[in-house]
Amino acid sequence: MILGMSDELERLEAEVREFQANADLDFVDARRLSTVVNSLQGTLSQVVHRAKVRGDHLLAGQSACTRVASTCQITPTAAADRLCVGEQLESMPKVAQALSSGEVGYQAASVICHLQKHVAELEVHIDEEMWIDNARRFSIKDLSGIAASTWHAVNPEGFCLDVEENFERRQLFISETAGMYRVDGWLDPEAGAALKSAVEALAKPLGADDARTPRQRRADALTELTYHAMEAGTMPRRNGVRPHINVNTTIEGLKGELGAAAS
Repeated sequence: MILGMSDELERLEAEVREFQANADLDFVDARRLSTVVNSLQGTLSQVVHRAKVRGDHLLAGQSACTRVASTCQITPTAAADRLCVGEQLESMPKVAQALSSGEVGYQAASVICHLQKHVAELEVHIDEEMWIDNARRFSIKDLSGIAASTWHAVNPEGFCLDVEENFERRQLFISETAGMYRVDGWLDPEAGAALKSAVEALAKPLGADDARTPRQRRADALTELTYHAMEAGTMPRRNGVRPHINVNTTIEGLKGELGAAAS
């Protein structure tokens, strides 16, 4: 049986290699290709869930999420998502079929599966056909909003507990390396939305000649926001001094003389 499954996977790998080698990408139907990829993501989710049920991760001395992240070369968050989808698809055959046929995409199926996982705590089973229809009609963003509202209506205590747990995950890292600063972290939904709105307001192109990439514009916008806050004079003092930047230079550097030390 294992040999047969191995043969099937080898045939799939061969078909993919042939497609990638011979397909004219200028004429590939992106929608059809996406349907195939989404369907395989659903299959992968079911595969890793069954591996978890078998306890494969225990043999490696790892959690199921860590095992999937390592095996599939994805983040722990993505691994947890695949495990959730794989588990819930087993009890939602209509959603599984819709994902397999391309009627809904993987992200939409993921939203539905996570909702089912949340409401299952109260032994509630969602209407699969209704949610498949929702997935066809709404964007992923809107579908996620509807799912969140449904979860809150069905299980407000569970919803609020999850919100509190997410809030506790907030963190921000600022590190200096190779002459640059790296900023990374997690914000709660309200703070994230506020920051996103402020950055986007300042990240618009400055005319047709603005050659900055979107990422560069966002970085410049965050810098501008920081300077606005510092120059407003409203930030708290530390040791009697408001936040400021020290710039060290030399007389030669200010004059721009050749060979002067960098500022």
